[in-house]
Amino acid sequence: MTKPSPLLLASLLALALFTGACDDPATSPPPPKCQHNDCNEANLAGTCDDTQGRIVCTCVLPYMGPTCRHCAAAYSPQDEVCVADTVTPCEAAPNGGSATVAAPRLRSTLPASWDENWLAAPAVADLDQDGHMEIIAARHSVLYVWNHDGSLRWRAPFPKAASDPADHGSTRIWASPVVGDFNGDGNLEIAVASSPHANHAANIALYDHRGDLMPGWPAAFGDKEIRAITAGDLDGDGKLEILVNKTNTGPATAVFNLDGTLRVGWPQVDNSTCDPPPPAEACWDFGGYNQNVGIADLDGDTFPDVISTYDAIGFGIFHADGRPFPTHPDFTDRVVTAVEAYHDLALAQRGWGTGDRSEFTYSPPVMADITGDGRLELILAGDHEHSQSTANRGVALWVLRPDMTRPDGWLWPKESGPPLHEGVDKGPNIVPTQPNPAVARINSDPHPAILVPAYDGNLYAWSAQGELLWTYPFGSATPYTGAAEPLVADLNGDGYPEIILVTFTSGQPRQADTPAHLIILNNNGAELHKVELFGRGSMAAPTLADLDGDGSLALLISLKDTLGQGLGGVQIWDLPGAQPNCVLWHTGRGNLLRQGVHTLDAR
Repeated sequence: MTKPSPLLLASLLALALFTGACDDPATSPPPPKCQHNDCNEANLAGTCDDTQGRIVCTCVLPYMGPTCRHCAAAYSPQDEVCVADTVTPCEAAPNGGSATVAAPRLRSTLPASWDENWLAAPAVADLDQDGHMEIIAARHSVLYVWNHDGSLRWRAPFPKAASDPADHGSTRIWASPVVGDFNGDGNLEIAVASSPHANHAANIALYDHRGDLMPGWPAAFGDKEIRAITAGDLDGDGKLEILVNKTNTGPATAVFNLDGTLRVGWPQVDNSTCDPPPPAEACWDFGGYNQNVGIADLDGDTFPDVISTYDAIGFGIFHADGRPFPTHPDFTDRVVTAVEAYHDLALAQRGWGTGDRSEFTYSPPVMADITGDGRLELILAGDHEHSQSTANRGVALWVLRPDMTRPDGWLWPKESGPPLHEGVDKGPNIVPTQPNPAVARINSDPHPAILVPAYDGNLYAWSAQGELLWTYPFGSATPYTGAAEPLVADLNGDGYPEIILVTFTSGQPRQADTPAHLIILNNNGAELHKVELFGRGSMAAPTLADLDGDGSLALLISLKDTLGQGLGGVQIWDLPGAQPNCVLWHTGRGNLLRQGVHTLDAR
């Protein structure tokens, strides 16, 4: 790809406000003055102006940002200098795209009732294979389906069919709806999970494309809420199984057949089948409180495996029949679901000690080939704690092999700053930032990067080698501002992906304490657009899709609040110039089956 010289490109203007105005001129400090290298002058990146009582940096491309230290797309930072990339992360659009990323524009808000959203990303899919996309969203106790033109097709109050006259159930749907062809008939089905209904023990339901319940559904796993659900073909028979992780005491993880029965070997942990021979430590678990289940082939046998993370200092990896994965011989604990997640590898191998460790209470598992050896590693963003205190110290980002060994660059997990949300009143039904990772190739490095929003209010971008690429500050403590799982896609067709991030805020329904935003960053973390969202924003990942079948991408956002007067909380945003040439992480958990698995050809 031929890149224009930075000397031929227009300058960018960015404001850096080093101080605010004071009410009393007699006591106010003198206005700020330009100092050495305020605008990265050492690298000829910009010039500084202080004549207006504030510092103004005028940047010269490829430098960007308030102090001219970010790089534009097609450049990468090397020793504080922006160096032109030699390859693009993905294919450019056939027409070559445009030089700039256009601002998103709100197209419409879909009709619905008062139902609020939790962590459920919307979905876009052709449910009945008629050539037109439908929009699917789970909001509180209702599963909604709209036609591609925004008209309501059907709604189903959990756990009942769309034909039921009730408009609402009584329990929330936390996780994103799982959408796929479960039975191989060509039409698509939708699986959702919730808490047991007031008049029904069921907490899982499977719907056909018309909103009717599939035979054998709804079903129940335990008597607690299920916040984690995914699906995949565990045995290669062409039909999808449904995997869930429930909250509270174990067994925490279950696999259901298409007819609503439990698969043989499940649920787990079942100590009678999971425990290794004594004196090795027995298996243990405790259910998770976010989207804590994933599916991927971790041992290379062509059959997917089950990954389940716990509200405990560990997690489990299981074969399709429920057998636990073994650990490397260097570990005293003989199966993965018995290993304690000490940050110090020696303590983890020994199985006990005093030191930092992680719980995985809110940790969706993500699987990707980080090292480039053709095998998937496990990526987890855990809660950083200590063996002598469960106080949350922030996020700890892990990369692990399925036998619990650690790749180079990840011998110790990467630790964020302390949480912003501790002791903060966030308002009704607002939860803290959930550390949901996204994985995608974002620069000339052939290996994927890891993007994760952390409790400390920063979006972190880590390289596959464990190097911090950049951070983007999105959060605040008071008023509280958090962020959802990011998306990654090329929005202007130049072969360089952008990062899409939505934020949410404290406050009352429809009355935010501070504005929430839809944010677009370039691949180096430079802010390109920041557009205000209605109400308290969105705690859920948005979804990218070619909604209209015209080769253009739209963005679907499921807000926390509804607009009212017949309008719900699902919005369609146009992304002018965005094409489907490079869509790398397009929805919550990476795909519509919510598996959490990254593939290099995800576009």
